[in-house]
Amino acid sequence: MVTPSWWGARRFGIFVHSNLATVPAWAPIGQYADWYQSHLGEPVADVLLHPSPMVEVLAHHRERWGHVERLDDFWPLLTYDRFDADAWVDLARDAGMTYSVFVAKHHDGLCWWDAPNTERTVRHEGPRRDVMREFASACARADVVFGTYYSLLDWADPRYPTDAYVDEVLHPHVLDLVERYGSAVLWGDGHWGHGPDRWRSEELIARARELQPDLVVNDRWWIADPDVRTYEYQTPDHIVHTPWELCRGIGHSFCHNRAERAEHHMTAHEVVSLLTEVIAKGGNLLLNVGPAADGTIPELQAAPLRRAGTWVNAHDQLVNRSRPWHTWGDDHVRYLVPEGRDGTHGDVMPHDPRGPDVVDVVVVRPGSPFPAMSPAAGRVVSVSDRDGASIEWEQDSSGLRVRRTDRRPAGLAPVYRIGIEQPPAAPIELFSTVRNAPIDLTHRFDGTGVGSVVQLGDGLHAGPVTVPTGVTLRGLGTDRTVIRSDGPTAVILERGARLEHLTVQSAVERVAWFPVPVVRAAGDDVVVLGCTLDGHVLVDPGVHDAKVRASLLHGVVADGATRVVVSRCRLRGMRWDVGIDITGGHGHLIESCELHHHLCAVRLTGTLDSTVRGNQLESRWWGVHLVGTEASHVSGNSTVGTMRAVDIEGGTGAEISGNAVSDGDSGCIIERGATGAIVSGNRWERCRIGLLAWDAGTVTHHDNAGIDLHEPDHTVMIGPA
Repeated sequence: MVTPSWWGARRFGIFVHSNLATVPAWAPIGQYADWYQSHLGEPVADVLLHPSPMVEVLAHHRERWGHVERLDDFWPLLTYDRFDADAWVDLARDAGMTYSVFVAKHHDGLCWWDAPNTERTVRHEGPRRDVMREFASACARADVVFGTYYSLLDWADPRYPTDAYVDEVLHPHVLDLVERYGSAVLWGDGHWGHGPDRWRSEELIARARELQPDLVVNDRWWIADPDVRTYEYQTPDHIVHTPWELCRGIGHSFCHNRAERAEHHMTAHEVVSLLTEVIAKGGNLLLNVGPAADGTIPELQAAPLRRAGTWVNAHDQLVNRSRPWHTWGDDHVRYLVPEGRDGTHGDVMPHDPRGPDVVDVVVVRPGSPFPAMSPAAGRVVSVSDRDGASIEWEQDSSGLRVRRTDRRPAGLAPVYRIGIEQPPAAPIELFSTVRNAPIDLTHRFDGTGVGSVVQLGDGLHAGPVTVPTGVTLRGLGTDRTVIRSDGPTAVILERGARLEHLTVQSAVERVAWFPVPVVRAAGDDVVVLGCTLDGHVLVDPGVHDAKVRASLLHGVVADGATRVVVSRCRLRGMRWDVGIDITGGHGHLIESCELHHHLCAVRLTGTLDSTVRGNQLESRWWGVHLVGTEASHVSGNSTVGTMRAVDIEGGTGAEISGNAVSDGDSGCIIERGATGAIVSGNRWERCRIGLLAWDAGTVTHHDNAGIDLHEPDHTVMIGPA
């Protein structure tokens, strides 16, 4: 499927989320407020990843909305009495946004237009006006492409997910959005509960494309040929050469969340930084706002958009008419190749095919050289900026250094236009270069026994390979020795085997949050030391003493193993996964590790006498999650920007001591019958609350410090009374 041409010329869009949860407008910092109904524990279908119920929401709801029994009771308060569609679109244009995606129906089933075959619409209750039609009309007047989000999931319709739901609700609704409302984007979501056969996705999207040939369809409809790949809150690491889009909120939530403060929202500089990173990697940015119950967009969300818009609109051609260079950049700069409206290089500086190439460099963190512009990339022949500032520059092996010599402010993100000559063509090869085939390891272990060391040299080695009992497989370093397998598992370690100082890769692409076990610990007393693993270590059931030390990897998974040790490792996730996930067994130790970008950094389930200490954790929803454990010890960890630093769910005898927590929602949660917990000597700083014990047994807490909490009267909160 060829993505319509307008998509590549409109790179910045506005996403608008609103549903019945817009009235309470509350979630723990880091969660999605639009899931309030699920967080309350109402019996809704196909809840995935999000905790249900959430004790923080139960505590807030009792305190603020104790008279409200169900989410539907909020209907009369969803007034939208100050809604002005033109004001929304004016904000989008002020921000430099040129397309929109409006949430026509979220998981709660509320339809924001006069949808067919249902009375659960804003025409019948709440606003009592066709909000979506007004917004679509305002978009048309302002030349903003109008698109719609539609959730296949429906928590309110009793027909869900039967054939009647598909025939009477899903298909008629989606086709109505395209035929009557002219939706140019169909942004699917809530698809995970059932597959394409249930939704008859291919049939539906084919009919929609007949109605609108230039339709853009994302990859959440379970169809074989989506136009756009969707990323949520995390950009890909590298340039992606097929159409893609990043969606996220100005804050941590899509719907408006009153728990979030100014520091939880993006600044104007962060908006520009993210937008230019996305564009430099070949994508579009769909940035979300969540209106309040009166239909206005809160100033905490609107203000950074307007400020960012001064830069975006001033650099309209750069934003909407550029393409990635051969590298996207880094944390300091982004590289873009400008294109004019006719597809040629830059309308300000027309491209001369006989002259130098033109590259625009966006500086988001000043003071750093442009490392990709070393002489190896070509000779720099000119440097200018749009303000005509006086510029000095120097090119050497470390890159290009640029210095403005006047005192005029450079603005949010200075843009330099670089003229660079292509490097000379490589000399003609007299002898053809032949890449060596991967080295076969089939017979490397012949004749080895306990205590043997098999030393691998430089290069790529073919897996999978099984390291026999008591044998060490050692490389020359992670940058020199690589084992790669076409299957998910590249190395299997038998009893007493060791894997040291090499890189292990798999050709299998990761699907969502599911692990890719590139190394499997199949026997007792195995060790992985000093390795880089493009995936996970999987520890088999019944294994005793598996150690992963001083390694860089995605995660560790163990079920039914005993004494799993993960120490001095760095683990990086993809925002929806678990870093270290251990079920059952005893004596596990996670120590002195760094874990970043996971949904949950460490999860222990049903373990005995296990310890998590001295780690640095930065994840989305959980730092350490203890589920039904006994005698767990969580001490001396540093947790930053994580919703729940420690969550004790059931179990007995957990000790939580000496942890430093900052910039999250809670320092410690104790819930679902957990008893005998001791919480002492912890420091909770710039969080919403310190300790929340809800439906828990005995809890002992002392010598904890709550500093600059958002709710200082809730340093310790115990309920329900």
